[in-house]
Amino acid sequence: MLKNYLKIAIRNLLKNKVYTGINVLGLTLGFMCCILIMLHVKDELSYDKFIPNHENIYRVSLERVYPDHVSSYAIIPDSYSEVIADEINGVEESTRIFTLGNGVVIGIGDVKFEENFGAAADSNFFRIFDFEILQGATQDKALIRPHTVVVTQSAAKRVFNTDNPVGKLLKVFGLDFEVSAVMADVPENSHLKFDFLFATVSFPDLIHENFTGFSAFTYLKVNPEVGYKQVEAQIPVLVSKYAAGQIERDLGVSFTDYTAAGNGYRYFLQPLTSIHLHSNLESEMRPNGNFLYVYIFISIAIIILVLACINFINLATARSSDRAREVGVRKAMGSGRSQIISQFLLEALILTFSSLLLGILLVYLALPFFNDLTEKTLIIDLNSVLFALPILIGFGVLVGLLAGYYPAFYISKLNTISILKGKLEVTGSGNWLRNVLVIFQFSIAIMLIAGTLIINRQINFIQSTSLGFQKENILVLEGFGNQEKREVIQNELEKLSGVHSVATSSSLPGKGSVGVQFTKPGGGDVLTAKSFAGDDYFFQTIGIEPVEGRVFDENFNDSLSLILNREAVKIFFGDQDPIGQRLNTNTDINGERGEVAFTVIGVVDNFNFESLHTKVTPLVMFNTDNARGFENFLSIKFASGHQTEVVKGLEAKWIELSDGAPLSYFFLDDDLAQLYRSEQVSGQVLGMFSILAIVIACIGLFGLAAYTAFLRTKEIGVRKVLGASIGSIILLLSIDFAKLVTIAFVIAVPIAWFAMAGWLNSFAFKIDLGISVFLLAGLVTLAIALLTVSYQAISAAIVNPVKSLKSE
Repeated sequence: MLKNYLKIAIRNLLKNKVYTGINVLGLTLGFMCCILIMLHVKDELSYDKFIPNHENIYRVSLERVYPDHVSSYAIIPDSYSEVIADEINGVEESTRIFTLGNGVVIGIGDVKFEENFGAAADSNFFRIFDFEILQGATQDKALIRPHTVVVTQSAAKRVFNTDNPVGKLLKVFGLDFEVSAVMADVPENSHLKFDFLFATVSFPDLIHENFTGFSAFTYLKVNPEVGYKQVEAQIPVLVSKYAAGQIERDLGVSFTDYTAAGNGYRYFLQPLTSIHLHSNLESEMRPNGNFLYVYIFISIAIIILVLACINFINLATARSSDRAREVGVRKAMGSGRSQIISQFLLEALILTFSSLLLGILLVYLALPFFNDLTEKTLIIDLNSVLFALPILIGFGVLVGLLAGYYPAFYISKLNTISILKGKLEVTGSGNWLRNVLVIFQFSIAIMLIAGTLIINRQINFIQSTSLGFQKENILVLEGFGNQEKREVIQNELEKLSGVHSVATSSSLPGKGSVGVQFTKPGGGDVLTAKSFAGDDYFFQTIGIEPVEGRVFDENFNDSLSLILNREAVKIFFGDQDPIGQRLNTNTDINGERGEVAFTVIGVVDNFNFESLHTKVTPLVMFNTDNARGFENFLSIKFASGHQTEVVKGLEAKWIELSDGAPLSYFFLDDDLAQLYRSEQVSGQVLGMFSILAIVIACIGLFGLAAYTAFLRTKEIGVRKVLGASIGSIILLLSIDFAKLVTIAFVIAVPIAWFAMAGWLNSFAFKIDLGISVFLLAGLVTLAIALLTVSYQAISAAIVNPVKSLKSE
């Protein structure tokens, strides 16, 4: 029986090549999209799950409450690690990681390398993170001695050109370090990123009492019987116990007054495996993903497959008049309804599994392109095949049954006598269902197009909006402060043709800032702001003019001068004139901490020194000549069109004057664009799948239009005999589909509006969500639908009416 069903199914599918081809193409594209999205989502959900005992590891993070805003940080004061381990019940281990910043110069003999992923870690690091040690000391001894470093396998090959550099020396920050061990590379699906792990005890400056300055990533191993919420609840007691004294010493105010003024610290624990998708805090070790996009992609995968199934159902019900005679003959010959249903379901399963195999082949071919698009390294290996095979088989059966269920039950219930008398009409519930499904398809298409347009507009807005400073034509050297001949190099670069100005600074927009707290002379509330330092040419170089007072100037001694943004003026002084006002803060002077008075000399407009995801907060700028200032970046402003010339001149001067460190530079506008790379990548992926979803919908619409034109062949012939023009006939066949797209538009717009408004709320600076983008999405969808239908309409309209009516 099954063999007979199989023969008939294959014969029917081969007989109706257009019908089969349309369904196979739609389902194949649907399966390809679903598998690609499944690989992407699986990778996003796998972050840090490879770490043994990951379910009991947590990161301590901080919600810092300021009087006028709240900021959340991935790093916390480093001294909490020890006291949390000693005084909180349920904490088995606590360890810290200090990142050393980008552009760390590592020397091996006379050769220097620039590395971006260096960090310092406590000696118990491997008791929490059980990474495999491949060579050298054991986990418990690898970081216990000062001036030792653990390197990853890839770094060992890259820097030492060997798999086993244990015992070899490297120099960093003027100190010699011995390689104590080689560890396996940290996989890409981790929020952690480092190639060199130095022993914390090698850096005395990292080990001092600090309960208020944010510096360390702190991780806890928690007893599962206690639970992390109980651990979290015990931290506020430590804040009151340890931070209060330091605040009183540094600021001269009691902790009670400090918190009453609106300041506060709320520490919370983040499960290790949730960090990648659910954490977007300041000072993250590397850019994280976003759980929202994972949900969006899962939804798109389901939607695309549903669209392909809808095509199947629509075409099957539309062809019911053709299959009806076959069903009638079968029933007359004694076939039961269950046998007919089995026949139709088998055809659907054959189509589905053929499409699934083709979809897997397309995934294999498309994966390199998809990896480039998503900036991932997804692969199809034996493990992923074994993981995915049961899912894909179940997927195929489910889709086959879903796609074949309605046609099978709809056609099998048709009345035998009516069928054989030729009285069957393809109307009623079949037409109603097809119309509903077409409306659903185009509602989805409109929502996807609108979403893609809005994401692209927001990204374009971010990249084109004025940030309050000049980001174009600025080349930046990172790690410049490590150079011995800094002043000589800066002077020589100023002489290069096409260079307007050269400046040094401790940071740059998008590169982070340092918190600072002030008090006014005579006491009062604690005033908190973010800060960085620039030299006498910094504001000139990035194109910021003062709105009050002046900026730093080489003709003045500005070592104790301050420049504020408007937001800081509003919070610090209200309506008072800020110029000449004094602010006190604690600063390290000659190794000792003491209070220093600074004078406000200028005010600048608010500019976006952080991502446009966040609002502009109070910002204070120091001069690099004071103890709080240091030179990390060198910025070169050059004339438009001189980029190549400036780069060549820079390379020549660097070879001549630098200490041998590799030259590393970036362009400020390119670097700022990376702040929104996650949105850019997600927008590109959404755009690609939106196009494929529309293609799948149009494939079904093409087949449906063809069949509709076939059913109305005689009607068209009569109309032409009575004088109807080709244009009126095309309009007749197109207008029904236009009505469906219009209904889809009315349904889709509120849903898309609500969803995209929620997404835009993650930006402090965003586009206005007007109706125009939704109208454009509706018009694009309508145009695509009419173009798809018009081919069939034109084909039907130009047929000779004699040919259409000759069977009558």
